[in-house]
Amino acid sequence: MIGNQIGKRYAEAIYEVAVQKNEVKSIYDVLNATMELYKTDVDFRNFITHPLIKESEKKETLKKIFSDSNEGVEILFYILEKGRIAQIREIVAEYVKLDYAKNQILDVEATFAVALSDEQKEKLSKNLENKTGKKIKLVVNVDKSLIGGGIIKIGDEVTDGSIRRQLETLTQK
Repeated sequence: MIGNQIGKRYAEAIYEVAVQKNEVKSIYDVLNATMELYKTDVDFRNFITHPLIKESEKKETLKKIFSDSNEGVEILFYILEKGRIAQIREIVAEYVKLDYAKNQILDVEATFAVALSDEQKEKLSKNLENKTGKKIKLVVNVDKSLIGGGIIKIGDEVTDGSIRRQLETLTQK
């Protein structure tokens, strides 16, 4: 919970700077790459969080890794100086939420018993855009245990139109 509050506060400040500098995408790329490194590379995580390694050494390393994005590196330096690099996941998650809210984009996760064709995905996206009035970022999953039908998750709202769910409902009645 506290991590989310910290992430939100930092993400808001970083996003505001990114908008002012017109570098929302490039700063996201640097933040996301750092988060991926932090999650997957134990050596990087140990190096960047080690209390005995000087901050200047950490900054030099970050500068070498992200030499193509000066503004993104400055943001990482700020996070590092404030001792919040361990909250990079929360910061990135909140940053994405802010960007999606500003650009009216919704994350939609759709799960079906069989894979959808590109035409079906496009039609589903268009229908959801018409229903919500927002741009849709669609992720489609396949779950063969559904038997048929599908489940659509938009934020916290879940619409379960699977045959499995219908059979469960019938069994309960």
